[in-house]
Amino acid sequence: MESFTISQKPPNFPSKYTISLKFLCQTLGIIAFFLGFSPFFFQNEASPANHQTEIPFPKEFFQSEQVVLILGKPGQTVGKLYLFEMVLGQWESKIESIPVWFGRSGLIPSNLKREGDGFTPLGYFPIKRILGKEKRSIRTLEYTQISKNHYWNDNSNSKHYNQLVQKKEKGAHPLWNSDIYELFLVIEHNTNPRIPGMGSMIFLHPWKESNPTSGCVGIDKNSLVQITNLLDGNKNPFLIISEEDDH
Repeated sequence: MESFTISQKPPNFPSKYTISLKFLCQTLGIIAFFLGFSPFFFQNEASPANHQTEIPFPKEFFQSEQVVLILGKPGQTVGKLYLFEMVLGQWESKIESIPVWFGRSGLIPSNLKREGDGFTPLGYFPIKRILGKEKRSIRTLEYTQISKNHYWNDNSNSKHYNQLVQKKEKGAHPLWNSDIYELFLVIEHNTNPRIPGMGSMIFLHPWKESNPTSGCVGIDKNSLVQITNLLDGNKNPFLIISEEDDH
């Protein structure tokens, strides 16, 4: 396992939210995500030679002024959601401790996520796209108002795998018929590039049940509406799904 020393942290970031994200490497504090984070390595099973592959930390994150942070414990299917925003050079908490539900199998590093395994992928994901059935105005983020002709394809053999499509085809799931797609945020797992079998249709979506999801992150609809109202594309928002540090 590779280990990394983090020497910098963001000014005034709430220390009580120190957590960790584990990618088959040494535990990294959440502070590392905001400033001075070094690229790290993990075993990429999608690699043809199954060799260790360098995963660069997204450069865009260094300009992020909004972070949706989702925390969960290993082996559990429930967690909490927080939203932080940079205001006048200071990190401020906008949303705290909103309950969320994970996949039936719990959390897993994103490189180990597989289609149909019931896991929710850990990782850092840019927030780019929101979809819903109602007409909405989302600040400088891509918003698609879905109709009866919108589907999402989870067929690993399809050229449209893990893509929004506007026609019925093999592996295409209708978005119009389910309440969980009334409003949802795309968690950009395996979207660019799209690797067959590495998982698809990972969303932050409304969830009325007290049971786990199939791999998405479920949340109360009113809380989701609150989040989407706060998000601002000009702030380069990111979503982090991480395992919580018990220490």
